This record gives sequence, C-alpha cells and structure tokens, in this order.
Amino acid sequence: MIIKSLKVEEGFFNNLKLSFSPGLNVLIGGRGVGKTSIIELLRFGLASGNLSSSSDDSSGHAVSILQGSGHVSIELEHQGRNINVSRSAMDKEPIFSEPFVPPIVFSQKEIETISLNTEGRLNLIDSFIPDVHEKSRKIKGLNRALAGTSSQLIQLRKELAELREKTAPLTRLKERKKILDSQQAEFQKRNKVVSNSQIELNETQNKLARLMVDIESLDVIKSLLGSKISSLSSYLSNKTLPLLYSEEALHLNKALNSAAEQDILTIKQAIKNNEAMLNEVEVVYNALTNTRLTLDAAAREKRTEVEKFTEGAGEILSELGRVKQEIAQLENVGKLIGDREKKLSEVYEECQSYIEKINKIKSELFDNRNAIIEMLNSNLFPTIKVSISPQANLSFYGEALERTLRGSGLKYKELIPVIVEKVSPAWLLYYSHTLKYEDFAVALGIQVDRATRLLGYLNEQDLGPILTAKVEDMVDFSLLDNGLYKNVTELSIGQRCTVALSVILENPSRVLIIDQPEDHLDNEFIAQTLIKAIKQRATVSQTILSSHNANIPVLGHAANVVNLESNGRRGFIKCIGATDDKEIRDVIEAIMEGGKDAFRQRSEFYSDKL
Repeated sequence: MIIKSLKVEEGFFNNLKLSFSPGLNVLIGGRGVGKTSIIELLRFGLASGNLSSSSDDSSGHAVSILQGSGHVSIELEHQGRNINVSRSAMDKEPIFSEPFVPPIVFSQKEIETISLNTEGRLNLIDSFIPDVHEKSRKIKGLNRALAGTSSQLIQLRKELAELREKTAPLTRLKERKKILDSQQAEFQKRNKVVSNSQIELNETQNKLARLMVDIESLDVIKSLLGSKISSLSSYLSNKTLPLLYSEEALHLNKALNSAAEQDILTIKQAIKNNEAMLNEVEVVYNALTNTRLTLDAAAREKRTEVEKFTEGAGEILSELGRVKQEIAQLENVGKLIGDREKKLSEVYEECQSYIEKINKIKSELFDNRNAIIEMLNSNLFPTIKVSISPQANLSFYGEALERTLRGSGLKYKELIPVIVEKVSPAWLLYYSHTLKYEDFAVALGIQVDRATRLLGYLNEQDLGPILTAKVEDMVDFSLLDNGLYKNVTELSIGQRCTVALSVILENPSRVLIIDQPEDHLDNEFIAQTLIKAIKQRATVSQTILSSHNANIPVLGHAANVVNLESNGRRGFIKCIGATDDKEIRDVIEAIMEGGKDAFRQRSEFYSDKL
C-alpha cells in the first residue's frame, strides 16, 4: 500500500493538495512551516495511533491545525485499487471506501521513548506482523466470552451453595420418618380395626406429597412464563428507527421498517404463545389445587376415624404426612443440585476452552515475533541485539490478583509475586474450582491451612478480571557500546534513537512516516547507517520523512521533496520535486543543514563509480 495524496480543507493548511511518490518522500522547510503538522494530519486521517503506548489519543495536534471544522482527504493505493479515506476534526474515526492497514507514524518524542517501556518495544515488533491486529481482535473477543463465562461460574456456585443449604435437614427428616413409621406400625399391631383406614390414609398422604411437588413446580413455571412475557413486551416499547435521507442510504428506510414490523409480529406471536401456555398452566394448577383440597379433606376424615380408635395415632400420622411432604420437596431440590453440578462442570470446561484458544493465538504470536527478532538480529548484528521472553510480562496479572484479594482479610501482599511467578491464571482457576488445597500449597511452597484459606476465598470470587488480565511476551533491546551490550533503558537519548530507528527501518511491510529521524543522532550514524537504511527501505516500501539534514533527501535519493512555507497564518507548498530538480536543489542548499556538502558528497560518490 502507498499514500498517493493528502488534501486539507480549512485550518492552517486550507486548500493544501500534496502528492507523494512510492519511494522516499522528504518534507523540508524552516522552523514552524508545518512539517510536523503534515505528519500529524496523516496520522489523524489514517488513525495510525501511537506505538509507544496503549493510548490512541494522538489527535490533538491535528485537530488544532484543522481549527475545529477542518477536514482531511487521503487517497491510498493497494494492489492497483484506489482507497479513499476522509476524516473531519469532529469525526471519532475515519470514513473509508474499503479497509486498509494504517501506516506506522513516529513523532520525535516517540522515537526517543518507544524503546523505554515494555509495551512500546512489543508494539514495535508487532508492527512487522501483518495480521497482528486481527489476532489481537480475536483475543479480545475470546476474553469477553471468558469474562462472561467466569461470571456464570461464580453465579452457579452461589446457586449450588443455596440449594445445598436447603437440603441440609434431609438426613434429620429421614431419621424422624423411620421413628414415626415404627410408631405407626406399633399402633397398627394394636389396632386391627383401623388398619384399612391407616392404609388409605397413607396412600392419601403419599398422593398429597407428590401433588405438592407438582404444585410448587407449576409455581416456578408460572413465574418464568410471566417474566418471559414481560421481557418480550418490553421490546414493543422500543423507539422507532431514525429516518435516513442520503441517496446511498435511502433504500434502507423501507427495509429497516419492514424488518422492525416483522420483529414486532414475531414478538407479538411469541407473547401470544406464552400467554396461551400460561393459561394452560393455570388450568392445570387450579385443577391440582382443587385435588389437593379434596385429598386434604379425605386425609382429615381418615385421621379423625383413626383417632377415635387409637389414642395419639392422629398426631403421629399428621407429623408423618408433613415429614413425607418435606422429604419429597427436598429430594426434588436434590435433583436440581445434580443438574446445577453438571452445568457447573460444563461452564468450567468452557472457561478452560476459551483459555486454551487464547493461549494458542498467543503461541502463534510468539512464533511470529520470534521470527521477526531472528531477522532483526541477523540484519543488525553485532550493533543491536533483540531478545524475547514468552509470557514474561506479568504485571497486569499481579495487579488483577491484588484487586481481587483486596478486602479478603488475608495476608496476601507477599504471596502475590509467588502466585504470579508459579501459578498461571488457568491453573489458578483449576485450583480454586477443584479446591486442591494440598496441591496448591505444594505449588506455592506454603502451609496447607494458608492455601485452604486462600483458595476458599478465591472460590467465592469472580476470577474473570484475573483470567483476562494481559499476560504478554517481553521484548528487550541492547546496543553494543565499547565492546559491551547495554540494555536500552541504560542508554542515552541518542543511543536509544539509534536502536529504535535501526529496528523501525527494517520493517518493509507498511508505509513508514517519521518526523525528523536525525534528531539526537551523531553525523557518523546518519551518514553511514541511517541514510543507507532509508535508501534501502525506500526501494521496497513508501517512506515519508521530515528533516533539516540535507544528507537524508540528497544521499537517500528522495523521489519526492516537498518544500513547505508559511506566511504566519497559513502553510503552503513552495515547491515540490526530485533532488535533481534545480529548484529543489537550490532550496536544499539554501535552507538545509549541510546542503552543499551533501550534493558534493553525492557527486564525489558517483565520480568514484565512473
């Protein structure tokens, strides 16, 4: 892909029309003529963001140049197709005719700082990978699904705890039933007369117990149907869709309204179906309630009959009926526990499945990054060395773990680094779900009672924030300085820029835009390394630079040099052309550092070749 042109409406560059060549393009001019502004307008128009941090808010400069109401139009070319991109100062995102890969843009400050932070170094390597944004998008989608599933996991645990608490009296009730059955049997032995009545009463009580289970279940079904009808009805109160007026979108009005009407019909039919089902449930519910009243009356009649013959038998039979009913209800709850346990196991496996998919993509990314680093080490050896450690940036994991444990009452501060180092988020989910206290204690090297308290707390927490915490590869840069490799964090600004630019210029896969790459660099590096790299890169990919150093456009054989000028109120193009054009040559010699020397050096180079 290449940038073909930039057009600006309103603001400092009102009516600017700037064309670019496929190779090396250099913006030149005095201080304050807008070289940096052109670069920031390209960044803003193509939404290129900032590789040195996660913040994408780098639009302030461009918006100020556009003065609030301005607009940029950028024409791109990719595989023979033109792509039109536009963005106004008020647009949150650019508007484009088809998707495109944004260029890599570096301000002077970004060149100085990108290698200082772990995120910037990783982003720099990722800029070489064509589908890195697609992989990141997939990971974000899987993380959203993982967070939702983790939340469902903790909800199921709470439901299970409540159900188990409900069934706690079941053992006691069964023991009481045995006693009552024994007492009833004694009464039956002593009283042959009421034997048949007792049998009939037992049968009636058994029917009542089964009937009550169905009545309670129908109560739940009625509530669920009512909630469903209410939810469906709420959709009918949605606001009407706004009308579209542009010619390109006009045809959507009818389609959207038709779809909305069809949705309403479907929802109304669903409401009607559910209301019909609710009515049918009500009929059965009322029938069962009437049956219950009939059986209650029959049971009272039989108890009265038995009590006439057997002193105290009525109380035993009454309690026995109540106990049987409670046992039947709790055993029904026990079936729900089985269903919830099965669902809990399925949701846990779903969580682990999402984690496995995320780790697979991360593994692919590591392989991509490692291949890039091997290429960089091969090309930049021995001056620069790049290394990568898989999944070594654990700071976000540690922060998420600390937030989860905050307020637990446990002494966890000294444990967090140990957990982060020795137990991955996926294994933490495993230990907290299975409550493998001893295994967890061994993994951390702590006492079992401490591991028990910790896992007990984590088992009751939503681990979604921990499971989705960013765990990234760690990239490091080193520079050979006086025979020793120094980490980039120990280098001077000039040395850091040397490292960053050396890496940046090795990337041939995307358009590269840099503001004054020569700043903070010594002349030897510019002449012997930087220009060579710029010149070589420009043969395979478009490069756009701003510069005060004549060596860059002249010795870099710039295909397009743009001389910007300003009258204080507005910026404009004074002249544009290749370095061989006389007008461009005169401008370079007049305003750029080392202009005449650069042309003389190039002349001597070609003389030596003849």
